[in-house]
Amino acid sequence: MASPPVRTNWLFVILLVAALAFVVLGRLPGWPGFSTVTRTGYTWAILLGGVALLLGVVNVLWLHIRRIALGQRDWGLSLVLVAVLVAVASSGLLSPAGAASPLLEWIFDAVIAPGQAALFALLVFFMAAAAFQYLRIGRRGGAWLLAGFLVILAAQTPFVTAWLPPGSADAANWFLNAPVMAALRGVLLGGSLALLVVGLRLLLGRP
Repeated sequence: MASPPVRTNWLFVILLVAALAFVVLGRLPGWPGFSTVTRTGYTWAILLGGVALLLGVVNVLWLHIRRIALGQRDWGLSLVLVAVLVAVASSGLLSPAGAASPLLEWIFDAVIAPGQAALFALLVFFMAAAAFQYLRIGRRGGAWLLAGFLVILAAQTPFVTAWLPPGSADAANWFLNAPVMAALRGVLLGGSLALLVVGLRLLLGRP
């Protein structure tokens, strides 16, 4: 059975093209009026993003309250989530300091910051596993990747740098700041353009 044709939402296409044109013209030196329109658009986008975030929080709260009321699976975790959400929101809304209230700062310093540090610490193990899988001499090009990885790692280690010839650390920093950073920016630019093309294809009904 053939899938129904996807209709093009021309309203979103027109809004996207108009926003892109305003942003481009606002950055040109000969169009000062468009910069004001662009700043106003940024302000409205931030406001809409805040409203969307608030609606998302209300939706999550309602879903977990229903799970608790119906006694569904893992309703205890939903109860913990709702309790923490209500406690944090109440402390921020009822305190005269707002987001700078002592309770919110304690929650951030004692709970959120250590959790983020723990998650980032786990990246070391994932990177080690990925290096074990891909930085192998037997793989095609793996020897070059392993050699480059070891050279850059040694050039940035203080203990090894003390035994290297003068200027080796500067050469490693130049290698990181010039070709590696250029390649990284190229990858980010290519990914952004690919995402833009995919979004336009979806808006035009051509997935």
